[in-house]
Amino acid sequence: MKPMRKIIKASLLLAATGAVFFASCKKEYHCQCSYNNKVMLNKDLGFEYKSDASTQCTNYDSTVAGEVWNCMLY
Repeated sequence: MKPMRKIIKASLLLAATGAVFFASCKKEYHCQCSYNNKVMLNKDLGFEYKSDASTQCTNYDSTVAGEVWNCMLY
């Protein structure tokens, strides 16, 4: 019974480590900005960490000639 518990604990630890690893990896992100439900800009952000890509996409939010662009990461 004890060896089975060790195997389960080791498996859970490995799964948790893998989840942290994949969450912190760079992934390919894109930014889409819209105004009045019409897409105004699609931007390829390349391979970034999610926090960096989110910051970069948020920088595209703007007000141009009274138009408020809402940008979101995908």
